[in-house]
Amino acid sequence: MRKKATPDRLLEVGVINGPHGLKGALAIHSHTRPAIGIAGYSFWYLGESSDSVTSYEVSRCWQHGRRILAELADITDRDAAKALKGMHIFIAHDAVDVADDEYLWEDLTGCSVLTDTGELLGEVVAVQEYGAQDILAVRTPPKAKTQGEWMLPFVDDVVVEVDTGSRCITVHLPEGMDACFTPGF
Repeated sequence: MRKKATPDRLLEVGVINGPHGLKGALAIHSHTRPAIGIAGYSFWYLGESSDSVTSYEVSRCWQHGRRILAELADITDRDAAKALKGMHIFIAHDAVDVADDEYLWEDLTGCSVLTDTGELLGEVVAVQEYGAQDILAVRTPPKAKTQGEWMLPFVDDVVVEVDTGSRCITVHLPEGMDACFTPGF
């Protein structure tokens, strides 16, 4: 097994559900879209958190029906695979190819959200997938007059600019967007 130094930034891409078969294969829950996208990385970092991980070389990763299965170098029997159950799967953040007009959800979470008129709406606490488009869940700042959460569609008509360097997203709220606000969080 080739070991790799742990990168500074890791991105969680899945979880090990448990062993599959007798020869050390693993059943994987992938967070990537499509799910088989997790197969595109030759090294995984496994651990209970990103703070303490061990690198593993991916020997093989494939789709089996609705499941994703993987074999890791030096994991050759069911007992070794069973010991990895529940481990989170991380990859190096910079191993992900992202186009200029695309963003990793992790890079959006924690960004401040301002309207194009300069009003602070809050901070992105999550990004959610609802089919047609992704949704930014934006929690109001602690000193906001009305506490709550915005659910903003991540579409060109709403998102004006994303600056991951300054951790700021500028949005335009067309008429009727107040329906995307839920008070009381």
